[in-house]
Amino acid sequence: MSKENEIELMSYTEDGQRWLQCKSCYEYKKVDEDIKSVTCGRCTMIGTLKRKPMSEFFAKQRVSTGRPAGWHFMNEFVDKDGNVFHKGKEQPELKGTLKPTKVKPPKKRKKLTADEKLQRDLKNWKKRKKARRGIK
Repeated sequence: MSKENEIELMSYTEDGQRWLQCKSCYEYKKVDEDIKSVTCGRCTMIGTLKRKPMSEFFAKQRVSTGRPAGWHFMNEFVDKDGNVFHKGKEQPELKGTLKPTKVKPPKKRKKLTADEKLQRDLKNWKKRKKARRGIK
């Protein structure tokens, strides 16, 4: 930008610190002495989002296959499409010959309170102490 086209934004100095208005929202921001203009972070974010939507910034990284956790460790696993896997290796010649594997959901574990944890640890400590006495 040439000198004659340059817009002079409002600025002031307070306790040796220079403050300059944002180009878009006219909010004051701290700047160094040699800065001509400034765009605040909020206006920068708004401008960025106008050019590219938020969904493109945080696109889903990994697409789920629909198979349960640990399926590749099972001796035999058949997915809903009829693909047969033996220890994680696909067996194309067996496709469609077996029914899909039914997977049991994991057991729900009850969250222990602090008092229940203390009782559990005390019981384990007593058991260890009794075992030590039996050895001596």
